[in-house]
Parts: sequence; structure tokens; C-alpha cells
Amino acid sequence: MTNNAPRRLRRAEAVLLKRTSRLVLVSERCVDAHNLAAMLRTAESLGVQHVYVIAQDDEISNQHKSTVSSGANTWIDVHNFSNTADCIAELRKNDFEIWATDLNEGAVAAAPGAMPEMPSKLAVVMGRETDGISDEMRELADRLVHLPMYGFTESFNLGVATGMILQRLIDADPSIIGAMPDGERNELRRKWYAQLGGIGWEEIYAEWLENPPLPLDDLRPTEESRSPRMKKNLAKRLNIKTRRDAT
Repeated sequence: MTNNAPRRLRRAEAVLLKRTSRLVLVSERCVDAHNLAAMLRTAESLGVQHVYVIAQDDEISNQHKSTVSSGANTWIDVHNFSNTADCIAELRKNDFEIWATDLNEGAVAAAPGAMPEMPSKLAVVMGRETDGISDEMRELADRLVHLPMYGFTESFNLGVATGMILQRLIDADPSIIGAMPDGERNELRRKWYAQLGGIGWEEIYAEWLENPPLPLDDLRPTEESRSPRMKKNLAKRLNIKTRRDAT
């Protein structure tokens, strides 16, 4: 019976299988809402379920909430904090070890062969674009790590750096993938089925909620769903069919 389930539910099950709450992302005082949106999208794509956002600027905080509402936070949990101390307290309460990214002396290279042993629960902190993590975070973090660079440029783009550090942590300990308690996974299933089903979803998806369908073997989008999203005038100039044209 599970083979006849809607594709969207089988896709959700495949995503659930890889979701992790063992590794969480922390953004401290990001000043660009677009960078924060990119970080959230990257975290979601890599299976990270929880992102902790420390936004001390009300204007930026409001911008990111507006940006996020149209995308990534549909599928991940974004936890907002007004200051660093409150965020650290919450992480400590949930038994997370904190690794903060930093370019200062003493930071360990996040590179193959140099990566420290992964703790049972890890929060990785990305600092502000302009000057990195705060002095408070630097003092209270359990470990400081950095991404090695080999060019003249002094730092990576924040969104790029986020993707690189998350991927390196996952590569260093692949058991991070899918590390989530069954109870949390079941709660997410119910939440996602409701989002995917809309009004009356419980009646429509009841049998699948109690007896989850088989996950898709491959999460890559189908050829049809890969049709690019772009403005009509640009698509016309490039002679590309958009998703709307394909339907």
C-alpha cells in the first residue's frame, strides 16, 4: 500500500530520514537579511532542523522574519533570541557543545585530518559579516574553529562559509545525518503532512500518518520540477521554458 502514496509524502519521508537535531546552526548578529536567508536555506538543504538566530538589531530582525516566512522556516525550526547570553543558556540547557567560527589565533582548522572529535550534540556559530563573533561568544564557546583559506581574500561570504562548515562537520561524522529522536521525527511528520495537505489534510493523509509510506530513493527533483523560476522577459530572452510554461 505504501508504494501508492502521493509522491510528496514519499519525498517528505525521505527528508525526515535524513533530518538531524544533533547538529544545529547559530547565527550571531547577522546584519544582512539576504545572507541570513541564504544560511537558513543552506541549513535546511543539508538536513539541519534547528537554527538559532541572535538578532540584536530590530530592523534586521524584522527583515529576516519577513524573508524567512516565504521559504526555509516552512520546514525548519527558527529560534529567535535578542542577545547572545540567552541563546547560550538555551544551548547549554539542551546539552549542546558550542563551536564558534573565528579567525583569531587559537582557532582549530575545520579541515580533514585536523577536525576535532564530534561531540554528541553540537552547535556551530557563525558570526557577523563585519567583525565575526562577539567577544562574549568567543569567551564562552567550548571551541573556536576556522575554515582554511588559500587566496588573497581575507574571508568567505557568510552564506558560503555556512555551507562549507556544515558540510565539513557532516563529512567528519556522517552519523550526524538522520540523528533525531523518534518522538521529534513523528512531530515533524504530522506538521509537514499538514503543510503538504492543506485543509482537511488529516482525513486525506490519515492512513499515511499512521503507516508512513516508503521514502523516495532519490531526493533530486524531477526533470519537470527543475524548470527554472525566473521573470518572463528573462526567460524569453534566454529562450528557456519556465515551470509555468511547462504546465
